[in-house]
Amino acid sequence: MSGADLVYWHRKREQWRMLAERAPDSATADYLHEVFEPTARAITGLERALEAVGLLDEALALDLRRPQNYFGRVWSTAFRTADLTEPPEIDDGDAA
Repeated sequence: MSGADLVYWHRKREQWRMLAERAPDSATADYLHEVFEPTARAITGLERALEAVGLLDEALALDLRRPQNYFGRVWSTAFRTADLTEPPEIDDGDAA
C-alpha cells in the first residue's frame, strides 16, 4: 500500500461503518466490524508508516479526483499490507 491508497481506504472504512450502523441487528453489525477489522489495522499501520517517513499530511491532502504526480513520493513509497497489520516491534533498550 502506498500513501496514495490512504484516502481510498479511509472512504472504504467509512462505507463499512455506515453499513454496520444500518445493520438490522447487533450481530450483523458485529460481524461487519469483525470482517473489516484487519483492514482497519492496515489503515492505521499505513498512517503510522506514512507519518514515520513524513508523508502523512501529503497523503491526506491528495484529491483523487484531480490529476496527480504519480512519480511523487506519496505514490512511490509503499509498504507490504501484512507488515502494516501488525504493530511494529519497539526496542525499549532493556535487552540483556
